[in-house]
Amino acid sequence: MNKYQKVLQVLEKEHQIACEAADIEETARAKVYFQLLGNLADKETPKKPIDIEFGPCADLMLCCPTCKHGVVAIPTYHGNKYYPRCPFCGQKLKGDDEDDY
Repeated sequence: MNKYQKVLQVLEKEHQIACEAADIEETARAKVYFQLLGNLADKETPKKPIDIEFGPCADLMLCCPTCKHGVVAIPTYHGNKYYPRCPFCGQKLKGDDEDDY
């Protein structure tokens, strides 16, 4: 869980407490806003690219785990590195050199 997800949890809890204290029902609009913020917070959590089979020979292509589009490589002298975010959906990507948590 990243810092954005932690803050979002606190905000949701505070909103629920405020609604209960004021004896009002939580609106559908507020729920949608919290869902949108949750989606944004999830994009800030680095995810490892996944291999997806494509083509008649079942070749593997490294893809974004969220939108399944191919991850764009940055050619370097010592092999390929990948952009830190998916260029299609904005998902933060975890590189091979980063530790799992």
